Amino acid sequence: MLIEAFLPQLEKGNCPSPSQSTLALMELLQKEDASLDEAARLIRLDPILVAKTIKLANSPIYRPTRPIVSLDEALMRIGLQVLVRMALGLALINGKLSSTPGFDLNHFWSASLLRAIAMQALAKEMGNWPTGEIFVFGLLSEIGSLMMVCTAPEKSTIFSNEGLSFAEQKILEKNEFGFSRHDLTAALMRQWRLPETMIMAIESRNSGADFDLEHASNSAPDRLQTLIRILGAGRSITEWAMSPASERSLEVLQENIQSWWMNTPHFVAMIHHVLSEWADIAEIFELPQSPPGLDNLESIRNTLMRSRDDQEDIRNKPLLLVDDQAGDRALLQRTLEPAGYQTLQASSADEAFTVIYKNSPRIILLDWVMPEINGLDLCRRLRREFGPRLYIIILTAHYNQSYAVEALEAGANDYLSKPISRSVLLAKLVVAQQIVEFISSLESNCEKLIHQNNSLQSMAMKDALTGLANRRGADEFLNQHWSSALRSQSILSCIMIDIDYFKQINDKHGHDQGDLVLEALGKLLLETSRIGDLTARVGGEEFMIVCLQCQLADAAALAERIRNKAMSLSDQLPPITISAGVAELSENMSNSETLLRAADQALLAAKRKGRNQVVCAPKEAGGAAL
Repeated sequence: MLIEAFLPQLEKGNCPSPSQSTLALMELLQKEDASLDEAARLIRLDPILVAKTIKLANSPIYRPTRPIVSLDEALMRIGLQVLVRMALGLALINGKLSSTPGFDLNHFWSASLLRAIAMQALAKEMGNWPTGEIFVFGLLSEIGSLMMVCTAPEKSTIFSNEGLSFAEQKILEKNEFGFSRHDLTAALMRQWRLPETMIMAIESRNSGADFDLEHASNSAPDRLQTLIRILGAGRSITEWAMSPASERSLEVLQENIQSWWMNTPHFVAMIHHVLSEWADIAEIFELPQSPPGLDNLESIRNTLMRSRDDQEDIRNKPLLLVDDQAGDRALLQRTLEPAGYQTLQASSADEAFTVIYKNSPRIILLDWVMPEINGLDLCRRLRREFGPRLYIIILTAHYNQSYAVEALEAGANDYLSKPISRSVLLAKLVVAQQIVEFISSLESNCEKLIHQNNSLQSMAMKDALTGLANRRGADEFLNQHWSSALRSQSILSCIMIDIDYFKQINDKHGHDQGDLVLEALGKLLLETSRIGDLTARVGGEEFMIVCLQCQLADAAALAERIRNKAMSLSDQLPPITISAGVAELSENMSNSETLLRAADQALLAAKRKGRNQVVCAPKEAGGAAL
């Protein structure tokens, strides 16, 4: 089928689409004389969009210096073009979509948000693109797959084929639909009048074509090339974070980091950016408060931190000599190497950046006068890119106070005139070494504090004995998915499980044996439940499973499998039986507590009927006693 024939089907099918207010804003954007006042008038017709616009302007995406409280201020902060595209994303995320077997809508949008935040962080590093525009672009960059699924749900399984290469997945999609998901994404972006450069980036990645990163210009990167790089990196980061541990290679990731023109500290900072800002941004889009692949992202960050700590002995780091004159570089090398310093060399700004990204030197000796870009301009750019991590000494044949002031104002740490005194240079390098070591220790301590804080937050959500979520973690998970389940009219079930006569096990066999029973049952629940469901220990011997996209009958069948397996838990442990109550979200349930009460009432009914059985709450019960 041609893509032009497929597009009209989206309006007839069960696909999310822009709201009326969003369509009106998109029309307004096409007018040459479109004003923020007119946009504000249209937005005020949709109170929810007003609230989300103000919340967006106050989010980490824009980081206002003071709270923004009015729609007019928010519009001025965000800008009309980005706001319209953001409204489009909100409308698509909040659009209703019936349950599609094999396709998890929450997972799709969570992955899209992860990609958007990662791409936004990359855009801050690379420059040349407004971060708000990049965020929306990342959010919508895989929209084609969602539209293909909702139009042909029977083909949804082709998007869950793990292990296929990019080319193999593309062939599979073309065989089924006549075009790939990225072909459709580009067509939809063109229909929604997104910038042509964004569409070209989608089409470029779809064709498999890429530009030569090694020879692309560092000083003035093309906007399209930058966007292609950001898109490819954002996709790779998301896929890497969400892939099984067996498919992740630290060496491959570190190679990718260099190809994205980042170094390990920048990448670690970017992951921290994603983890720290996810919750505030996810709340606006009504998505789960924890990013997909959270454990993987934390593992990546911690592994890279340890790897850097193991490899980065500042005292053994080479110095970088940047000078367009080979003779001057050779003279410095002959001065430094007998004193025990290793040296790297670069004759231009492009070479300097390549060496820095590959070898991570911390001290740079930079000549003032160079072709194309002088030492001061390069110093300013290095400071923007790497912050205080680099210690930069400017070298020049001219010396007076005004030159020294100019060098320091450009971001240099020190200034040295030619001809260079060997004793002065070596004394300054000793000071440089001390400062670099001090900054490195501060970075390491800061990263360790961040890691400890994240570990404490994770521990607060987990049960220490079983490693499952605790009651707090379960409540947060359920509340996160409650609103999206109601909004999309998707199904959600809850299973409450209790070990029968557990007090007798403790009294007869001791609490140590009781703890082993709890651990073994927790492991059984985790192994038996589905990927994406939440398993929690919510009381002494009480457990809970929240089943997403799961009907009452399927949840009851899962509970029955668990009950049968629990009776033969282990030959080394006291025999147990369990009782379970199952309830499904229904229209008359006002909040998540109502669902929990319904499952609890079903569990009590199972106890009253003799235990060792599964009882389902009737859908109309709404928490009433059975």
